[in-house]
Amino acid sequence: MKNLLSFFKIIQYLVITVLLIGILAFVVYLFVPSPSKTIRTFFIALRLQNYQKAYELIDGQYLKNRGSLETFSKDYSQAIESGTRTKNIRVLSVSDWSKQGKKGQKAVEVQVTVLFNGKITETYGTYVLENLPSKGWRIVENISHLNKKANTMKPETQSNP
Repeated sequence: MKNLLSFFKIIQYLVITVLLIGILAFVVYLFVPSPSKTIRTFFIALRLQNYQKAYELIDGQYLKNRGSLETFSKDYSQAIESGTRTKNIRVLSVSDWSKQGKKGQKAVEVQVTVLFNGKITETYGTYVLENLPSKGWRIVENISHLNKKANTMKPETQSNP
């Protein structure tokens, strides 16, 4: 009987330990920034037309290329007005990227499913992110031109959003 009680106590401790580790992992996932979370947040902000939030996630050369918040917002608003709608964002890969001696940058490849001209279409892109002091991970460059899949638009069989 004593052995059975000891066994149940050990099982109880193991279950509690596994639950605590699971809760800790979930908290870390929620609160620790990462390149893939930044990309997802960027595209979700665009989908929700929260251009201010999306704009805050860009920096460096990409910020220069996109111009002011007003220009950035206008570009995405025009895309929506012309019927383009982001439906889904999927991070395909995160890899190290270093250019011109900069270390610690990450290249994030994404697949974005959009409603384009009445059809569901997949488009691909690759963005460079850098963990900037006091800002966190920011999109600093669009290198989609280096992604072989970036210029291919593959309409899927589904045409209803």
